[in-house]
Amino acid sequence: MLAGLIVFGVIGHLAHVTNSPDLSKVVRGGGGLAFITYPDAIAKFTFWPQFFAVAFFLMLFVLGIGSIVGMATTIMTVIRDRFPHLKPLLVAIGIAIAGFGIGIIYTTPGGQYLLDFLDFYGASFVALVLAVFEIITFSWIYGVGRLCRDIEFMLGIRTGLYWRICWGFVTPIMLIAILIYHIVTYEAFTSNGYVFSNGMYAFGWCVFAAGVLQLPAWAVYAVLKRKETNWKERISSCFRPTYDWGPEDTELNVKYRESVEKHEQTQALKRNLLRRIYDNVFH
Repeated sequence: MLAGLIVFGVIGHLAHVTNSPDLSKVVRGGGGLAFITYPDAIAKFTFWPQFFAVAFFLMLFVLGIGSIVGMATTIMTVIRDRFPHLKPLLVAIGIAIAGFGIGIIYTTPGGQYLLDFLDFYGASFVALVLAVFEIITFSWIYGVGRLCRDIEFMLGIRTGLYWRICWGFVTPIMLIAILIYHIVTYEAFTSNGYVFSNGMYAFGWCVFAAGVLQLPAWAVYAVLKRKETNWKERISSCFRPTYDWGPEDTELNVKYRESVEKHEQTQALKRNLLRRIYDNVFH
């Protein structure tokens, strides 16, 4: 809300100063908003514009550093978990060199077009599709009931009805609606009026597929790894937490097992689908 107030306030002020009633002539999306529209608005400040310009770009620099640290730490954690013998410093240097090498592409004259293109096909669209499946897994496969049980076990706090309804209904419905709207209103991506070649669009869909197909590919892998002989049981077991799921501490794990068994016995008695849906969110 604060970000929205600031953005629309600055854009509205810029439109007022330039006597432009049509905001589409003032606003630039993507990087243009941060590096063109905002600096232009700050330059028109009557009070100390130099200070606000320095503060704004310093904020962008700090924000960029924070984002890079978060992403690099995630990659580093994955690599270190898989190869614990590697030294953290060497892994960090390798990630920095790889990121620097890839980032050089975006400093070329056509770098902004490529950045917008990959952001659309490789980030925004992919993230939306995966978010829909993630929230469904989170709320209806693992289950809101199990999640709230885990929260109560760890923190001793019973989750309120508001959060249960949001996790179970509001968020999934909103994400699915956004995805459907995105698909229905889809048009071939253009960047500042530039139309890409058919080969680039094919490449974009390949990038999209490489991100989205991770989900079914690893799902098939998980099914094939199961030891059950019956395929139906294999698939069914993949939709249940593993037996060793729980706290690492032995004493806590025993208590957690007891709470899980009690919960599962209660759920097993309720065969009605509507009753299961009700219990998943409200029980």
